[in-house]
Amino acid sequence: MTRGARKEGLSRRHRFVGRGGFAPALQGPRKLRGEKSLVHVAEGRPGVSRLGLALPKRLAPRAVDRNRAKRIARELFRRHAVKAAGLDVVVAPRVRLEGEAFPAWSEDLRRLLDRAAAPR
Repeated sequence: MTRGARKEGLSRRHRFVGRGGFAPALQGPRKLRGEKSLVHVAEGRPGVSRLGLALPKRLAPRAVDRNRAKRIARELFRRHAVKAAGLDVVVAPRVRLEGEAFPAWSEDLRRLLDRAAAPR
């Protein structure tokens, strides 16, 4: 594996571990609401952000759709500046994710990550 690929990866330190690991971020006061998604943001360890995904079956009924949403969210997080901002980020969709909804959802999520990474 090349150095560049390792640098851009999503290692274990960028994920929440264990059941209920991102509960403090969900209960925190900072929530960024977009048209199609909701992002919960909490302070984390300096220099290392973590990503959590809350994808209920009622908004993504098929496993294929849930897996696609996870893949899109991880890729956005992996290449975004928020990855190094020292934040705990939990992403939750607000609309049903099927078929043609993914491009609009990913663009909305990108805008919310931009807002999360911006200095307060």
